[in-house]
Amino acid sequence: MTAREATRVDALPVRGGAEDRPMLGETPLLITGVAGRWPCCTDWDLASLARRLGDLDVAPFVTGEASGHTVLKQVNATVPMTFGDALAHLFGVRRLLDGSLYLRVRATEPGFDELAKDFEIPDVGAAYEPTATGVWFSQAGNVTPGHHDWWHSFLIQVRGSKRYTLVHPLDTANLQASWRDGERYDLSPGPGFSLAAMPDWPGEVRYEGVLSAGEILYIPPFWAHEVETLTDGNISIPMRFATTQSVSSDLHQLSQNGGLRDVTNTPTRDVDAIVDILLRNRRDFLAREAAFVRALAAARGVDITLDADLPQAAPRPGVGEAR
Repeated sequence: MTAREATRVDALPVRGGAEDRPMLGETPLLITGVAGRWPCCTDWDLASLARRLGDLDVAPFVTGEASGHTVLKQVNATVPMTFGDALAHLFGVRRLLDGSLYLRVRATEPGFDELAKDFEIPDVGAAYEPTATGVWFSQAGNVTPGHHDWWHSFLIQVRGSKRYTLVHPLDTANLQASWRDGERYDLSPGPGFSLAAMPDWPGEVRYEGVLSAGEILYIPPFWAHEVETLTDGNISIPMRFATTQSVSSDLHQLSQNGGLRDVTNTPTRDVDAIVDILLRNRRDFLAREAAFVRALAAARGVDITLDADLPQAAPRPGVGEAR
């Protein structure tokens, strides 16, 4: 199945599509004419960043051939160094170690406030999630493997370029059907799903293209995405905005998944029938939990026996007494 390219627009989407702007949440977009004027896109280079924050202590991830240059915090080691040294390696000026680096400066970390002076937080009609924002520094070949987020995600490309691949949420199960447990649970990098990696993928909706400096890629909530860095000295800024499906609605999400949905969709007051559904849901959940634990044990090289190592939850007093 061939891939589409995200529609190019010159305005940020907004909730409801007001003021002739694109609709937030509707489709992936490649946005031009917005970020290119920000100081981060016009002024950031090796010299200016080293001058401002060169002595800052950081701990970038190390990637390399053995991991396919994937960046996944569960598997990548970190190495402490100064920001100035990390920049020298990232920009290809001075090689400090074998492999490449991937550095995240998160909103909660030292140095972020100084960097944040040079970009704007746009108004898209949704609540901004500051702790989910950061500044990412990368090198050619680094890959953020396939995953999904529950936010409205905006990836601002400050310097260099990245290749993106996006898959519609309804195609995710198809995409992951052949993945091993560890890959499905983000315990090891998932297989690539770009056109080059999966030319015969039988899914329906896949987007692919190149994000260049000064452009913004909008990724709607729950879309699976994979991003490959194409240039050294690469800088991007992810920004996230809350949706009605964000973590604040976790109880609603719980009720809409697995056997619990059968409870909400069955208007019965028969306690035995309700408890039977709840017990079936628990069995299904425990089976999924067991698969997850097997994957976790394999990915980290440990031996975990559920019954022996995890305490069993005792029922609360009063639960089930209506029966």
